[in-house]
Amino acid sequence: MKHLLLILLAAAVFAACHESDDNNSDDTPISPNSDGLHVVDGKFVADAAGNRLVLRGVNMGSAFADGFGMAEIPEIEKTGANAVRLVLQRQYDNSGTGTMTAAQIEPLITSCIDRGMVPVLELHDYTGTSDVSGSLGQATAWWTSADMKPMLLKYQKSIIINIANEPDDGSATGNTYSTASMDAVRNLRAAGYSCPLMIDAPGWGKDPEFFVQHGKELMDADPLHNLILSVHTYWPTTGAFGNYSDAQITAYLNNLGSSGLPIVLGEIAAIDDQDANGIKPINYKLIMRLCQQNQVGYLVWWWGFATPAGSNNAESMTPDGTYSGLLGAGKIMAVTDANSIKNTAQRADGLK
Repeated sequence: MKHLLLILLAAAVFAACHESDDNNSDDTPISPNSDGLHVVDGKFVADAAGNRLVLRGVNMGSAFADGFGMAEIPEIEKTGANAVRLVLQRQYDNSGTGTMTAAQIEPLITSCIDRGMVPVLELHDYTGTSDVSGSLGQATAWWTSADMKPMLLKYQKSIIINIANEPDDGSATGNTYSTASMDAVRNLRAAGYSCPLMIDAPGWGKDPEFFVQHGKELMDADPLHNLILSVHTYWPTTGAFGNYSDAQITAYLNNLGSSGLPIVLGEIAAIDDQDANGIKPINYKLIMRLCQQNQVGYLVWWWGFATPAGSNNAESMTPDGTYSGLLGAGKIMAVTDANSIKNTAQRADGLK
C-alpha cells in the first residue's frame, strides 16, 4: 500500500506539473482585456462593464503644446467627450526638453482617465513615411521600450494604442501595408499588451476601402481580436488630391459601417489644409451624421492650444485651448450640431 501511495502521489505531481507547463506555454496567448476596453461582436468597442462605447472626442496635440497639453484636458472634458487622441512624439517638439518620456506622458493618461475620457495614444513620428515596414518596426520598439512599456501596462485596461499615425504616403501596396501592420500587432501582443490597438488606414490615413478589403485578415492576425481600424476623412469637395462628392462619402461610410469591423474615424475635420493648394472645405456635418447612423466613432482634428499660440492653425477648434473659446466649425462639431460630441457621447464605465 505504501508503494502504491507513493506511485499515485508521483503520478499526481507529474500531472500537475504537466498541466502547469501547458498553461504557461509560450504558445498560450495573453488574456483578452475583457475587464477593460475590448472589442465585442467583432465590431463594437465595449467598456469594462460590457457597454458599447462609440468613441466621440478630439485630438490633442500634446507634442506641440506647452505642458504637453495638460491645461487643455479639463477644457476638453467640458464637451462631454469620451475619448482624447493624444499626439505623441519620441522627441518633444516644443522647445528643448529632448526625449518625450513615460514620466511626462503618464499625467496625461491619468488626467483623461480621471475625467472619464479614454486616452488614445498616438505616435506621430512616422506620418507619411515611405517605408511602412521599417517605420512600424521602429514604432513598436518605442511602445515596448524599457521606459514606456512598464508605465503603459499599468493602464492598459483603459487605454488604446494607435501604433503610428498615417504611416504611409500612398506608396505601399495593400498587401505590404497589411503585412507590416500584422507584424506590429503580433509583436505588441507578444510584449504583453492586451489593450485595443488602433491601426490607421494607408494613404495618409485616408483610404476608405483598405479595411473593407483587408480588415478581416488584420483582425484574424490578432490573437485577441482586439483591434480598432481608423480612417482619416480628409475628403474635400474639391482639392488637389481628389474630389469627394456627398454620394461618394455616403457610400464610403455606409460600406465601412456595414463591414462588420470595429471602425472609427480617428481624424475628422471641417477643412483640408493642402498647403500651397489652399484650404479646402469638407462636408463634415454629413460625415458626423453618417457616423451617428452607422454607430461609427469619430475624433475631431484638433482641439487647439493655450500656449504656444503658434501651434494653432486653421484646423484648431478653439484658438486659445478653452471650451469657451470654441469657434465656428469647432463649436458646431463639439457642441451645437445634433450629431456633435456633446449630443452623442456616452462615457465609459470602469476606467482606471
